[in-house]
Amino acid sequence: TRKMYEKVGLLFVLTLICVYVGEVESLENGLARTPPMGWRSWNLFGDDVSQDFMMNQMDGLTRRNRLVEGKKTSLADLGYNDAGLDDAWQMCGSYGPSQFTFHREDGKPMVNLTRFPDMKAMTDHGHKLNITVGWYANNCICEDHCVSHSCYEQDVDSLLAFGFDSIKIDGCGKQLDLQKYSDLIADRGAKVLIENCHWGYTLPSYTADGKLDCPYNYYRSSQDIRGSYASAMNNLLTLDPLAKATV
Repeated sequence: TRKMYEKVGLLFVLTLICVYVGEVESLENGLARTPPMGWRSWNLFGDDVSQDFMMNQMDGLTRRNRLVEGKKTSLADLGYNDAGLDDAWQMCGSYGPSQFTFHREDGKPMVNLTRFPDMKAMTDHGHKLNITVGWYANNCICEDHCVSHSCYEQDVDSLLAFGFDSIKIDGCGKQLDLQKYSDLIADRGAKVLIENCHWGYTLPSYTADGKLDCPYNYYRSSQDIRGSYASAMNNLLTLDPLAKATV
């Protein structure tokens, strides 16, 4: 049942933090010095999300209704202190002459206000509970083909206006330029944790002068995980070449 999943709905994904030595061209904003831990909405709930649902999940992360060594403890107390909104926050449609699916012609992302009437109130709720709140870009449900600079700019401006602490950039749509997202966030003087969720297709690489190019805090090494041993093992094996790589 949904109620049962809400109690045990921690999402574990196979990711790696950008680790580096020496001279680099890598994102260094002081975030993700240790692996981020928490919960995201997609694996269990898909598009069945709303502002009220997300705020209830935040309450669940911080509710001290479990005993650990005889002490009432929350999941946030144990380090699971991030609540991430995944896909399905956007209003799918057809906007402007270019017929973007969730960006207006000026690049502004369109929020489904029926489900999410006040994004800032949602992130404020999480911050009052001392947890971070994550957003999601390059959405898959209403995949967009906008590649203009204005779409990147408006995504970042909305991210900051809504008060999100992190952004997960998926492998859907056309907005796959992680460097552009990273530069725009830095240009605005913000510190936002950036997750490269390109399904293992976009990995750190070396520039011509030997520097490590990694404009994100951490990255995904594999495809979606499924509820099977084979899926877990296949995803785990994607780490082998990365573990052997010289950094």
